[in-house]
Amino acid sequence: MEKKLTTWEAACIITGYGIGGGVMSLPYLAERNGIVMSIFILSLAFVASYILHLMIADLALKTDGGGQIIACLSKFLFRGKLKNVLTISFFVLMLAILCTNLTGYISGAEEILIELFDISALTAKLIFYVVAAAVVLFGLKAVGISEKIAMAIIFSLIGVLAVASLFSDGNRVPLVKPDLNGALAFYGMAMFSLAAFFSVPQAVVGLGGDTKEIKKAIFVGFLNNFIIICVICFCALYASDEVTSVAMVGWSKGIGLWAQIVGSAFTVLAMLTTYWSLSLALADIVRETVGWGHRPSWLVATAPSLALALFNLGNFMEFMRLAGGLISIIVAVMTIPAFMNARNEVPGSIIKRNGNIVCILTIIAYVLMGIGNIVPV
Repeated sequence: MEKKLTTWEAACIITGYGIGGGVMSLPYLAERNGIVMSIFILSLAFVASYILHLMIADLALKTDGGGQIIACLSKFLFRGKLKNVLTISFFVLMLAILCTNLTGYISGAEEILIELFDISALTAKLIFYVVAAAVVLFGLKAVGISEKIAMAIIFSLIGVLAVASLFSDGNRVPLVKPDLNGALAFYGMAMFSLAAFFSVPQAVVGLGGDTKEIKKAIFVGFLNNFIIICVICFCALYASDEVTSVAMVGWSKGIGLWAQIVGSAFTVLAMLTTYWSLSLALADIVRETVGWGHRPSWLVATAPSLALALFNLGNFMEFMRLAGGLISIIVAVMTIPAFMNARNEVPGSIIKRNGNIVCILTIIAYVLMGIGNIVPV
């Protein structure tokens, strides 16, 4: 199969999925733990996430057509008389949750665009949706190229903020603080910010099933996020007089109000890259599960998010965002037994050694993620 994506494009799709998932909340949690402890915790999250995403890649490689998550679980986990019921039920649940998660990015970008350009809420929503959905309409390669360009801009914006932070008055960056709840909360959010479950099958398809390049793309995709998180955490801690729950607020006060504009641009781009990756994955899930073509699947994947945003379903949205965090943990826990079944049923595996030990440790890692998402901070 001819490669449709370069390794860097596949890596950027993976980075793009994770970069919109709460990165700006991490400095506030990092301040609770100190920078050294936070980087250590982030490193653990990196390893656990990398292993789980290798498992997803392994499942996709062993499912016809580079299967999406639902197809992988249907083949290697859902068994017996309830197989079809479980597959359809999980598909409906995923469709509802992912559509409403996409709505969250439209609503979040709307607030920033209104503030930046003084436009109406309707105009802001439509602008973001058109830019986001149009790219996905053109398919995998268009998303890969767009993610690559967006990542170059994002790294440039972060670089500008980092240099400006170093020229600020500066504050003492806390090194290590003993705070168990803070450590668990940082770990949970770090795992959430590194999650790219639904983008891995795109990398598998786009790289033509080349195992070596797939592993490289997943690693580089996570490394991009790791670097961005480390830079944001250190610079926000260094430049902010008060580290705020949304890092850009306190950070921009420390280095100048112009940084608020740069930070807003970064945030919109981060939301855009996540929308691209997630809606592409959802369109492929619809196409694979229902058997429709790309355009009808694209419409089902993107149009409901605009409709929900236009109706301003606030309380419903908050509930579904919580459910979105829970489904991440559910997918992770379901992936591991599916991977173990696939390893036993189909020769060859991306993870060559200590498979059972790795699976047990990965389950523990994601249980801790669940705990980290609910502990008080």
